Order: sequence, then C-alpha cells, then structure tokens
Amino acid sequence: MERGVPRRRRPRPVVSAGVEALLLRSEELAKGWLLALVEDAPLERAAAILAGDVARDGPRICDAVVRALYDEADLRRIASEGVLEPLASRAGELAGAQSAEAAAHAVRALEQVMWAAVRAELAQTDPDLLADAAERLSLVAGLVLAATLRRRDQAEVPARQAVRVAPLHVARPEPGRAAEPVERSAERGVTPGLEETGGAGGAAGDGEAAQEESRDALWVGALRDEITRAGRASLPLSLLLVELDDAARLVAVEPGDEASATFGRFAQAVRTAVRRRDVLACETDSRAWIIARDTGRAGAQALGSRIATSVPAEGSWRGGPLTVSVGLAVLGEDGYNATSLIDAAEQMRFAAEASGIGIIGEADDDESAEPAEPGPSLVS
Repeated sequence: MERGVPRRRRPRPVVSAGVEALLLRSEELAKGWLLALVEDAPLERAAAILAGDVARDGPRICDAVVRALYDEADLRRIASEGVLEPLASRAGELAGAQSAEAAAHAVRALEQVMWAAVRAELAQTDPDLLADAAERLSLVAGLVLAATLRRRDQAEVPARQAVRVAPLHVARPEPGRAAEPVERSAERGVTPGLEETGGAGGAAGDGEAAQEESRDALWVGALRDEITRAGRASLPLSLLLVELDDAARLVAVEPGDEASATFGRFAQAVRTAVRRRDVLACETDSRAWIIARDTGRAGAQALGSRIATSVPAEGSWRGGPLTVSVGLAVLGEDGYNATSLIDAAEQMRFAAEASGIGIIGEADDDESAEPAEPGPSLVS
C-alpha cells in the first residue's frame, strides 16, 4: 500500500497525572542525574562533579524539563530566548563539561534519568501515551542540549575579544564611597578587562558580571512582559520578594557545605509553596522573587503567608527554625511598572523584617485555601 513520504510530527504535550507527579520529585531526579554523571566520569573527575552545583541547581533544571513535557508554554521557556534558557544552558556546566562532547553526554545522562522516572510513572498506562512521552522527552532534551551548546559558543566570543581589549586600572574605593562606574568600550560594546591595585584582572571577571546582569535582565524582562499581559487583559498581578533572615550571619559562621545545604532547604521550601502559574526567580541563594500571575493583594498575602510558614517547617539552623521576611507589591496599587513594583516589594520586605514578622497583612481565608503547586523556576 502506498503510504507517501514520511513526515515528522511534533511531539504533543503529555498531559498525565504520572508526569505531573514528577514535579514533587525534582530533588530525587537531580540526585539520579548526579549519580549517573559520577558513574560515567573517570575516577579523578568524580570528586569535582560531586562538589559542583548539580545539587543546588539540578532540581530546577529537572523541574523545568518535567514542566516542558506536559505544557507548551513551559517548553517555550527553555527554547531559544525563553526565560528559562539560561537555566537549561547550564546543564553541561553543572556537570563540569570541558568540551561540546562532554556537554552532550551530560544532557544525555539527564535524559536517561528522566526517561527512567517517566517510564516508571507511566508503566500502567496506555502504551501509546508512553510512546508519546518518549518523543516529547527527546524534544525537550534536544532543546536543553541546544541551549547548552549556544552557551559554549557565546562564551568563546568574549574570550576572543578580550585579547584585543586593553585593561583598565580601577583603584579600590575608599570605605563608604561607591566605586566609579566602569566605562564601556564604544568600539566593541564590551566591558574592558579590569586590573585591581596590586594585580592584574581579566576577562573572566567581566564575563561573570555580564552573566549576572543578563540573568537580572531576564527576570525583570519577564516581569515587564507579565505587566503588559495583565494590562491588556485587565488581570491582577502581584510581585513578592522572599529573603532568608540571618543569611549573612549564616555564611559567616557556617562551613560552605552546611551553608549550601541550608540555602537548599530554603529554596526547596519556596519552590514547594508557590503555585504552578507563578514564576520563581532566584536572585541569590537567599533571595527569591515571585511573579504571582492573576493574583491580587489578598491572594499575594495568602501566598506570602504560606511561604513564611513553609520555610520554618522545611528546615532549621542551629536548633532554631529558618525564618524569612516577605514583601509584596500589587500592580496598579503599589506601582505601574517593573521598577516601582520592585521598590515597593523591597520596602514591604524591609518593614516585615524590622517588625519581626514574616509578612505584613492578613491573608484572606478563601485565598489561603488555594492548594499549593510547585511553580516554574526562572533564573538563579
């Protein structure tokens, strides 16, 4: 029978309770990925992988992959220019990959671990659904790999430019006085290499600073997009800032491993408390921003109260519960653009910290009853 030329078919989202259940297992999935990387690595590389950032950032990547399996909007988030592309692009870096081949191997290990989990969840379902899940996972893994390789390509460009950029001497600022802003190269649009007093700087520090600026721009850009969307559809929108109390003291008195573990418990508690429609952006290990879509003040206060309650329940530090301060701002009430909302949320968080309470304001009972679902991570 004549069947014609085979054409490729775009894998459909896999809408299944089994796949959705994996959202609650992001830590387990990351652990499986880490073990796979260690098993495949030479013995002398195993220690470096274990000491890397898979334990910290791996759960967020696994979470993003699971979400992309069953939702087209989440798939676009990890695609080129998506808000989660920077996170997905770190898959090779987290595994300590030094080459494109090693980065591809790291993504392949992630795909294999995810497939083992998906297959276990869907073992008792329709075989066609399992086949759809395999196709969809292959598509998602391909996007993660593409993001990883783009990151490597982009990192090579500043390195090549740096050899042609003259270093700029920057003196250390006096105490209490801000440093002078760094001039930009008009010719190439890149930050010149820096040289501190008593030593030579270089392109590496500039690249890290540019990465931080890029990540900040991504989540603020996502906030601006949500403000535009909310305005067009006349929908409410809120912004929350969550900060772990005593974070500076924790870093000062605890060993690195213990501090990282404590920050990990904080991040996990926040991820668990946010809802599926929310967007989570981790600015630092101890600060997180939440874009609460379709949410007014009562809903934002309920969400903030849930976070302020869940963090102490998730873990403790030196015998006492972890505590947070939460600030919130509502579009149209506290500000009309990204800058004003960010400032308002900062002020509310500071007021909550000064008052010694988690969040200022009482949550509405009906809003508080809304079930919590893990929301999408954005950047870190």
